[in-house]
Amino acid sequence: MASIKLTGDTSGEITISAPAVAGTNTLTLPATTGTLLDTNSSLASSKLTGALPAIDGSSLTGTGNFVKLAGETLASDVSSISFSTSVITTTYKTYILYSRLQPKTDNARVIIRMNDNTGSLLTTVSDYQSQVYRGSGVDFSDTTTSSIYPVSSAGNATGEYAFYKHEFSEPRASDKQTTFLLHGTNVTSAGDIAMVQGGGLLSVAEDNQGMTLLFDSGDIASGSSYVLFGVKS
Repeated sequence: MASIKLTGDTSGEITISAPAVAGTNTLTLPATTGTLLDTNSSLASSKLTGALPAIDGSSLTGTGNFVKLAGETLASDVSSISFSTSVITTTYKTYILYSRLQPKTDNARVIIRMNDNTGSLLTTVSDYQSQVYRGSGVDFSDTTTSSIYPVSSAGNATGEYAFYKHEFSEPRASDKQTTFLLHGTNVTSAGDIAMVQGGGLLSVAEDNQGMTLLFDSGDIASGSSYVLFGVKS
């Protein structure tokens, strides 16, 4: 192994060594004055330039408790938005979904349905239970619903849409019923407010392998958006 030794003016020396099998490589030094970094050096963030590569934030610390898992603004109308087991995993016990959705059909309601432990969508009235308290209108409580159901609806004219926050817990735990909190504001077909707060749950404790966000009638309009976060324990 070849080495170059640089001796200090008063004491000590620095050895630059090439590996025994070095290959044919060139180390080009810059034509500027600077300091070389090693494993003990620190680098100020002001020295970083260019685009950083995408990283998995699930193991980072000091970044807050929310980890973004999915989200987009729709480029075209869709019938529903689905989240598979590659998104809703056993990594997190709690998830938060924000959505701003405009229906294609007037007076449609934002609903959520889960998959059972085989991946099949649950759609019957024996699958869900919902309770909703409304700013106006009649409150709602039913142990036999076919979805997580908000009662109030949104209009589909310009400026009308539904804005919701769904929090849900333990979707992948086979020994616990998946539970929901929902907070929403609908701009109705009359351009008025229809606020809802409530909760829901799955009637059976099982590993819910996926989730679907949709309207109870018609498609979700292009320009609608959503974002899903996992909450670190």
